[in-house]
Order: sequence, then C-alpha cells, then structure tokens
Amino acid sequence: MQKTFARSIILSIFSLLIALVMVFPGANTAESKEKITMSTATPMYPAFAEQIGINLYINAIIGMTETHPDLKKYEFKIFDKGMLYGNQSEALEAVSNGAIQMTYSAPHFLEELDPAWKLGETPGVFESWDHYMRSMNTPEWKALHDKMAKEKGVTIIKWLFDTGTWYLFTDTGPIKSVADVEGQKIRFAGGEAFAKALKALKVTPIALPYTEVVTALQTNMIEGLLTDFTGGVGYFELARHTKYAVLIPFGNQPICMVANTKWWEGLPENVRETLSTTFDQIDASKYYEKFEQESIEKWDADPKLSALKFEKEEIAKWQKLMRDSFADMYEKLDPELIKAIDTAR
Repeated sequence: MQKTFARSIILSIFSLLIALVMVFPGANTAESKEKITMSTATPMYPAFAEQIGINLYINAIIGMTETHPDLKKYEFKIFDKGMLYGNQSEALEAVSNGAIQMTYSAPHFLEELDPAWKLGETPGVFESWDHYMRSMNTPEWKALHDKMAKEKGVTIIKWLFDTGTWYLFTDTGPIKSVADVEGQKIRFAGGEAFAKALKALKVTPIALPYTEVVTALQTNMIEGLLTDFTGGVGYFELARHTKYAVLIPFGNQPICMVANTKWWEGLPENVRETLSTTFDQIDASKYYEKFEQESIEKWDADPKLSALKFEKEEIAKWQKLMRDSFADMYEKLDPELIKAIDTAR
C-alpha cells in the first residue's frame, strides 16, 4: 500500500515536471544561452549625457535577443555603475583581453591603445561631427581601425554619436574676437591638448574637477570654463554663473561601440550582420544635434544671456591658433592621418 502510494506520488511529480517543461519550453534552455557581456563605469540612465544615446542601442540589442531568430540563442547582460570595472579604461582593457565582449569608448580612452587617437578630441582639429565621420571613413583612418583590431583586439563596431561640442562659457565679455578672451581664467577638465589650446588663445588655463567648478565661479577663482550644452550647462547651472556662450567649436566628443575582435569575428556571419544592422538602424547623433541647437536657442533667447556667434573667418582664426599649438604632438603621429583630416574638411 505504502509502495503503491509512493509510486503514485513519484509519477505525479514526474508528470508535473513534464507539464511545466511543455508550458515553459524555454525553461530548460535558459542556461544554454550564450552570454554577451557589456560593462560601463557610469550609470546607464539618466545621470550622464552619453548614456541617453547608449541606451538606445543597448535596449535595441536586448529586444532583438528576445525576438530575432538569429539572436534568440544569446543573452545580453549589461553591468553599469562600475559593477565590473571602476572606469572606462578598465572596461576597454577587459574588451581587449576578452574578459568581456563589449563596451563603449571615446578617443581619449582609445589613446591607451594607439596615440593617434589623441587627434580625436584635440581642440581645433575637427570642425564638426560630420567632419569627424568623413575623416573616419578615409582609407587612412580605416587602416588605423584595422590595425587596432588586429594588434590590440578591439574592434570599433560603429561610431555612434557626438555627445556635444565643447564651447567656452564666460562671465566676462562681450567677446568679438580672440583678443577679448586674453588673460581670462578658464577652467578645463584636464589634458595636455586643452591646456595648449587655451594657452594659444592667451588665457590662463586652470584644471579643476567637476565638483569644484561652481564654487570656483562663485568665488571668481575662474571666469569661465569649457563645457557643452548637452550636459555641462545644466549640471553647472551655467545660466546663473556665466553670461556669454562663445560659439567657437573647441572640439567634439565622439562615442563609439567596441567589441573584442576575436569574439566579434568568431560570431556566425548572420549574427554579426544582424547586430551591425541593429546599430546602423539607429542614429542618436540627430538627437544630440537637436538638443544642442535647442539649448543654444534657449540660451540666446534669454535677455540676461548671450550666445556669441562668429563669421567663418574668425572661427578659423581661433582654430588655427589652437592647431598650431600642437605642432610637437603632430610630429609624433602619422602625417597621413592628419592629411586625411584636412582632405575631409
């Protein structure tokens, strides 16, 4: 009797398990999915300007792994807030050595793989995001991409967008020419290139962390700073501290998605094409262009503020001064890359 009862219980449990498998057919295959791991040091949303754009691409990939037949066997996992790596340099290194499959990057991180990427954000080198993209599509810069993939194990899947143009914001003006900024104390985030650019304009460059900027403006330690409309204006509440936005482009902030080369090239061709197509179908650069333009118009419409615009000749004068200050840097880089940038203007 007891044996019959026990046998009935076992059969009932077995039948229940079979029913569950039939109802939830994916339950027994969840663990067999291949993982695609991406890491970022910053929160994905909404604390940082670049993450608004990154989210568009990431969410698209997550959705595709749920619906597209080519990607259903993959599970896309994103780790942000430094959960895996404390900064983007470490995340890029992890992609390079294959510890993770993907991350996003910018030229100042790629410099660690090849010094030629110094040009990516050097003030006065690129006139705009369009100029940057035209340059990246030249044979010379494509060769640099290929070299990095082959020698450093990092493949750029796509240049995604420009987080925003660097402009000069100051409380001292008005400014009609480069002579009007001479002697001003201007904060910059750091880096040899920006220090050289500011010195070439005869201003006093002061490197300060983000956390000290507002206090420095309030105490007149600085008269202005370099930042962007997409994040800096709101973060620093610049409308309260600086009257003039000097619309001379100092540089751009290009963002790309990168992958470990061995992993990327080892994917089945249809999977790689589907992922690439997903990235190509989204153009976040239009969002940033629109947001920047609307922010400039809003600034200019405020009677207490002024967006200072210049003729092409004056812009070229500022940018030439900046570019000439990097002559020693250029000597150490491939001249063909610089020539390609000039050809793409």
